[in-house]
Parts: sequence; C-alpha cells; structure tokens
Amino acid sequence: MDQITRFSESIKFKTSAGNWDEFLKFHQFLYESFPLIHKRLKVVKINNYSLLYQWEGKTDESILLLAHMDVVPANEKEWEVPPFSGVIKDGFVWGRGTLDDKCCVMSILEAVEKLISEGFEPKRTVYIAFGFDEETKGYLGARATAQYFAQHNIKIDAILDEGAAIIQGILPQIDPPLALIGVAEKGLASYDLIAKGDGGHSSAPKRNSPIERMAKAIQRISRHRSKVHLTKAVEEFFRVCSRFMTFPSNIVLKNPKLFLPFIERAFEDIPSANAMLRTTMCVTILNAGMADNVIPDTVVATVNTRIIPGETADQVFQRLGELVKDLQIEVVKNEKWEISDPVMCSSLQGAFFNELTTTINEIFPESVVTPFLTIGGTDSRHYKSICSNIYRFAPIKMNSQEMSLVHGKNERISIEGYMKMIDFYYNLLSKG
Repeated sequence: MDQITRFSESIKFKTSAGNWDEFLKFHQFLYESFPLIHKRLKVVKINNYSLLYQWEGKTDESILLLAHMDVVPANEKEWEVPPFSGVIKDGFVWGRGTLDDKCCVMSILEAVEKLISEGFEPKRTVYIAFGFDEETKGYLGARATAQYFAQHNIKIDAILDEGAAIIQGILPQIDPPLALIGVAEKGLASYDLIAKGDGGHSSAPKRNSPIERMAKAIQRISRHRSKVHLTKAVEEFFRVCSRFMTFPSNIVLKNPKLFLPFIERAFEDIPSANAMLRTTMCVTILNAGMADNVIPDTVVATVNTRIIPGETADQVFQRLGELVKDLQIEVVKNEKWEISDPVMCSSLQGAFFNELTTTINEIFPESVVTPFLTIGGTDSRHYKSICSNIYRFAPIKMNSQEMSLVHGKNERISIEGYMKMIDFYYNLLSKG
C-alpha cells in the first residue's frame, strides 16, 4: 500500500465524537500501516482513544508534534462524493479530515516510518500526540495528555500543532503565499446571559419583558468593539506584509504602533482581520419560550468570546457584565462552557523556530514565512502550562476558496499537497 492509498484508507474511518469503536479500528489501521513505528516507538493510550508516541533521542532535548484524529460530522447529501469514502479523483483525495486533521496525523507517521526505515536516530526525543476530541474542546484528549506529561515530569522544549497554514490572497497587494506560523493564540470563554421577569399571556404583553431586554443586550454586544491590542505576533505579521505593499500602505504596516488608528479603521469591517486586533464577542445560542402564545419568564443567551493576548477571561467577564448591567441581566459562568486565557507569544529566535522557518523555505520556497496570531482554538492551548514555545502550523497551501472546505462540504486535498506535507515533516525531523 503506497502513501496516497494509506491516506485514502484513513479517511474511511468515521472518527467523529461518539463513534468510539471507529477510533479503535483506526488505531488498528495505524498499527498495521506503520509497523516500524510500532516496533521502534513506545506507544501509550490515554483515556482509551488518544495516542502518545515516544521516539527516544540521545540528548535531554525534546519536541512534541500534535495532531488530532477526530473530525466533524458531514452531511452526505451535500457532498459530490461520500464524505467518508476517501475517493481519489482529479488529483485530489476527497473526504472529511483530508484537511482537518488526518492529513497531519498520516503525514507525520509517513515521515517517521520513512526515517526509521533509513536508520535515522533522532538526537532529541520526539513525542507525537494524537488527540480524539479536538473538535469538542480537547478535554479528554489533549488536556489529559498534557496532564500525563506533568505527572511524569516530562520536559518539552517546543511544540508544533495545527492552527495556521500557507495562505494565498490573505491581504490585497500581497501576491506570494504567506506561511503563517501561529506564535500566539487567542483565549476563549463562553458565558450565559440570563434575563428573568414576569411571563404571561401574549394577548396582554407587558413592557420590558425578559425577551425584550435580551434583544437589547444582543444588539449592544453585536455593536461593541473592544479596545485594540497590538500583539507582538500581529506587529511582526504587519511588518512582513509591509514589504509587499505600495505607498502609503507599506509605511502604515511597517510602523503599526504609530498608525494603529488607521489600521483599526481599515480592518474593522473585515472579520478575520478585525479579530487579530481585539477581543470579540458573539451571541451563539438563544433559549426562550415554549409556546407561541406565552411570554417566557426566563431568557438565556450564550456569548462566545475570543480573547486577545493582553486581556484575561476575567476582564472580559467583567466587561460583559458592565454592558448589560442596566438591563437587569445577569452574566454567569456555566461549567459546561470552556474558559481559557490566551496563550502568549512564543520565542521568535529559538532553535526550533529557526528549524521550522528553514524547513518551510526548503519545501515551499515560493512562500514568505511570517509570525501570526491564531484566532481559533487548538489542542496546543492545553499544553501551555508545560511548554512556553508553542507553534501552530500545518504545511498545507490553500487559497481562500480551499480554506472554506475545512469543516465544509467536499473537503479535499491535492495529492501533490499531501506529498509535500510528508516532505515537510521528514525534513523537520531530520534536523533533530
């Protein structure tokens, strides 16, 4: 079985949350597909479904590569091909997980298997951790694995996870693809807003009902703009981008602190760009009412926040409370929602960061490497207590259209692109 066939086969396992037997079948597939790895490396299962590999090195240094085996569900009726078929056509491998994140799982293992077959012995110890619930917060997978490292006093010098990629067309005037290395990550926290009051029959509505007050609160949250924070990651990103801009944009981005008000105005209507500059708040769940003729006495709205480095979840909680205080709405912490502070910026001068940039230049010489702020959540946030040098980069080249395939219909990756992923991990691991 060749590399592409193995990758195609991996997509056939429906490893979505709850399909636990599929994870065990996938484990067996990996065992059979990579015999040298499972003979040479120590393998530990954590919470039954996470896999932790240890490739013992000769020095005290160690790195950790992260990826996740779980995928989001897929509606087969919306796809051109069955989403768990792993079909190979038109130069692509199709299916759920081809971009997020079985491509990383399989390409890492392909690279390690090849290195072992060539007799390579790593200088530093290489850990590889595959989570099984990244798409549902990572509590049982990544967090438990991080706890395993802490309990066993295992020191990690650097971590590489997914979270950014090589993106074409990210900003106007920039022609070369940008290899975005996520050197920091926004925090995330969800809170419940609760409005209570008198209900009653809809035939005789009262003013200032809970649902009316909640509507006002939602409008305020939607219009609210948190204070801009220029993080080190975004500052460096702007400076790299400035090299490709014409006047006056090049001057503005080269000196972002000086021209921050101009940058804020330019980016405020671009959701992904605006999210790099400030904490965002968004109402995602609304619960109210059980009948069309009854005014509800309780309304609950869930607000999801993404917290810029430089702020904390507690500060955002307090600010949210101030926004709705005069509306008689309570802001509460719900134990089922995650609260996680941002992950601060990692070193931009360390040995592993230099190896990472060198490897990107080797495999993707047409790209421009730049630090970046990861605005979504990754499994790596669970490791921030055991390692201060965390980087987020998946060696996948995508344009804006291809980015929409992640979690979308007809997810697919080119065969050429997948083979470059293997080359990337092979070259990276060869350096240590």
